[in-house]
Amino acid sequence: MEKWQNQTEKQMLEQIRSSIGKVQLPVDSYNEQIMNRIEHMEIKGGSKLIKKTLAAACVAVMIGLGTVTAGFISPVWADTLSQFPVFSSIFKHTDPGLKLAAEKGLTTSPNMSVTKDGVTLSVTEVFYDGTRLAIGFERAGIMDERVLAEITDFKTHDFDQSTKGLLGLPVVTQVSGEPISFGSSSTGDVEGQAQTLLLELNELRNTAALGDEFKVDISVPVAQIAEPFEFQVTVKKVTEGVINLTPGQGASKGSFHYTVKSLDITPATLRLIVTSEGEVPASPEQTGEYAPTEVFYELVDDAGNVINPRQMGYAMAKAVQHPILDNLYNTLPQIPKTITVRPYTCTFDSELNILLDANGERVKTYYKELETTIVIP
Repeated sequence: MEKWQNQTEKQMLEQIRSSIGKVQLPVDSYNEQIMNRIEHMEIKGGSKLIKKTLAAACVAVMIGLGTVTAGFISPVWADTLSQFPVFSSIFKHTDPGLKLAAEKGLTTSPNMSVTKDGVTLSVTEVFYDGTRLAIGFERAGIMDERVLAEITDFKTHDFDQSTKGLLGLPVVTQVSGEPISFGSSSTGDVEGQAQTLLLELNELRNTAALGDEFKVDISVPVAQIAEPFEFQVTVKKVTEGVINLTPGQGASKGSFHYTVKSLDITPATLRLIVTSEGEVPASPEQTGEYAPTEVFYELVDDAGNVINPRQMGYAMAKAVQHPILDNLYNTLPQIPKTITVRPYTCTFDSELNILLDANGERVKTYYKELETTIVIP
């Protein structure tokens, strides 16, 4: 497959014709339909887009036919199909925010591919809203259902090399070589979407310096392949439907006080940055062998929709006070008129186990006097 990157358009067409001609289909007109499609694409040819997408488009036609004729496709052709990346929206299979962004057409599709030693890796989809950068990858040429290798050392990014084609952690930098600054990240296979990987860089920092459009270099190590797969991708910021607020609102209970430093609402994400000081409040039930956890911040819109931070980890210590918290939340169904911040704590027992209710959910202690409601203009 590496040779396809350097072939002329004519050679590519001839190879596709040859491959399709060998497929044993039950109805002769199927071959004719595919060939007609190729001829139609030839008429519009001459562009770089044709060279990059013609093979994938023809394979997509074949897969469409394969839904009703799979029993007639030879093992040789099935193996050929496995070598092609077939681009689709990875984001539609992830969290509600990215799914909504993909459905609204707010993502970009670089559709860039690199092939080395029989493995093809593609960057298929990108989303950036100033709060998080999400990048979707698709792998072809390897039949293993696993995509991300086991990471053996997150500091050095070392990973299991025992199986060819497994991916290590992608590294994203600015073209100057400077890193993209972020608070947290996640990388993993996309559930229900075979041969795909999703990378998210969250709580992005210094985004004003990046601007609304910039390029990033992406390097992805692959098991048993010496050189990493490298891409340079243009990132475009979504500005439609983005609201950035600096409310400066907050509330107090005893010595504890918090302030909402900023609230960012985008089509895919809510981001809340809170500063606080003082001793974490405790209810009468959180005394003796029990104690409060750190403070969590729940958001409720004017329609009653409730959302919690996407990451609900906690410190294994009693009443930890965080001077600043930067939390991401999934998007709300629509832009609200108001958002109420509802602080609460959970409860530790003497062995630092969080108390759970009959449904296995954390027992929450709310503090009405700490609530504050932010009006969305």
